[in-house]
Amino acid sequence: MSKERVDLKMYSPDLDTRKYRQVLIVGTRASNSYLGEYFTGKNGEAPGSALAPETYLLKSLDKNTHLIVGADIRGTFYGVYEFSKTVLGIDPNAYWIGYTHQTHKKIAIPSLSFQAKAPVFQYRGYFDNDNDLLANFKGRKLIVELDLWKEMINTLMRHGYNYIDIHDLLGRPEYYLRDYYIQLTDFHSDLELIEQVIDYAHSKGMMVQVPMYLGWEFKHLEMDEVCLTQYHDKWMEIYEYYLTKTPIGKADLFLQRPRHPIYDWAYKCEEETKAGIKTGDLMNNMFEGLYQLIQKHRPGAVLFCDLWSEGRPLWESGEFAPRKEIQMLWADHGFANFHEFPNDFKRYDFGIYIHAGIWYNNVTQSPFPDRIKAGALVALDKKATSNMLVNGQTFKDFLLNISACAACAWDPVGFDDEQFYTDWTTRYFGKNASQKTVEALKLTYEANVPLGGFRNTMNKTVQTLASIERKNYKFESLDAVETSMKASEQVLLRVHDLLPTIQPSKRISFVDQIAFPAEIFHLNLQLLKSTLLLNNSLANQAQDPAVIKPLGEDLKNNLVELRKKLTAGSGWKKWENFYNPENFRIHTPPPSIERIDNLLSSLPGI
Repeated sequence: MSKERVDLKMYSPDLDTRKYRQVLIVGTRASNSYLGEYFTGKNGEAPGSALAPETYLLKSLDKNTHLIVGADIRGTFYGVYEFSKTVLGIDPNAYWIGYTHQTHKKIAIPSLSFQAKAPVFQYRGYFDNDNDLLANFKGRKLIVELDLWKEMINTLMRHGYNYIDIHDLLGRPEYYLRDYYIQLTDFHSDLELIEQVIDYAHSKGMMVQVPMYLGWEFKHLEMDEVCLTQYHDKWMEIYEYYLTKTPIGKADLFLQRPRHPIYDWAYKCEEETKAGIKTGDLMNNMFEGLYQLIQKHRPGAVLFCDLWSEGRPLWESGEFAPRKEIQMLWADHGFANFHEFPNDFKRYDFGIYIHAGIWYNNVTQSPFPDRIKAGALVALDKKATSNMLVNGQTFKDFLLNISACAACAWDPVGFDDEQFYTDWTTRYFGKNASQKTVEALKLTYEANVPLGGFRNTMNKTVQTLASIERKNYKFESLDAVETSMKASEQVLLRVHDLLPTIQPSKRISFVDQIAFPAEIFHLNLQLLKSTLLLNNSLANQAQDPAVIKPLGEDLKNNLVELRKKLTAGSGWKKWENFYNPENFRIHTPPPSIERIDNLLSSLPGI
């Protein structure tokens, strides 16, 4: 059967639709006279209620005529994406997870009757952060290229996010200040690419947020220009440069923290501290100056204040109280863990900053849709629903949690984490594999808890190796690593049971998303355990080479196996070189083989 022709036409009252088997009318009430008349009852039955901002209506008037009506442009996008998902089978995560779409030679549109509810969180954003693996595996180092940005934006919009924060693209200070990155590449921000990403996001109906930190490579404060009493005007000068001389001036939303302007730590100026000048007063003045500049050059844009670790105590102290038009974001402690919420919002609009992935694990996912729901419900209970800003790290590896955050931001009460797990695993890996895959994902979270995930596990290994190199032997407990390994071994058992049963068309997705991450995390745990065993043997003053040598060999063999596995990758050609140890973030790549050889050669009797 030949493929059916699809025509795209601008609507006109004179358009003859009788020659088409199916007619799909898309737009807003304002953009399309037919849809405007439908909503007034002049052209068919009027809907029962008006459309809330960003929502949409899918409606069949008869078996041949169907409507996708958006309350606004973004609502129309969401309506089209919902139609493409439910009717055409287009999966939001297809690019990242290898989901194969069915090719339709003839489209059968069922009877449509769905009106979307308004999203609970008004702003729903993805914070691009700590994305070194994504930025380094192809093309230029430390830069996510435009093709990947387009795929991220497409996926986020299909999930119902309405803005993207382009944090890392601007050029983190580590990139040009830390030797680790300087040796990797001569980094420079690409302002042309920044503008292309902003323009593409806007073309898809998505807003763009820019963090107004003063460490971006293309224009930044020097480390000796931090003190606000002396350099307030310099801060403002750079802010104005951002807004008037760079693509940042096209942004819709802006983010700032009451913190050090360059690095992610608390603001501190010795001279001001000695003089008894309060940090809160300085930050109030700084935020006011930034707010006025934004309103001057980008009228109507929203300024958010993210109360991350250094901001929470400043807020609670009562010192920090900028103008009420600045909206606040209360941060979790990582892993969607909100230990506390402010007792008093002081009449500010509040939202939340939540981690779908955090730098403690960074390389392999730690799935926790149940915790994401719990965090969203706490925010709902506290009426902190102006914004949900989601930090997801390298995107591909944290896709499950990023998707769960999107669903919770739209409807936290209706989100069913167990059903989400079942739907996810069934769609990507098949119904027969669903239950055991869910078990493996839940155990993956449990395996992450004792040590904090892949990065923290590796960091513990590196710290212990450094102690051994200094001959500073101190006994280290194996309890945490043993607990993690037990859960990790259970993950691997389920993975190995499932692999032979996975359909060939779904195998590469299963390996990349489930099996490979489980394997490299377990190898990471084995490396840590062998490092701790060697350390503890030395701490017990066991100088017998017959004891030390096999422990050292075991450590090296585990490192060789892990590095080999990371270099080889999951086997999916699209992501070839993704996990190469050379692509890791500064916190923390696996140690080199040379380092281990040098360490072992310095040990007694080896």
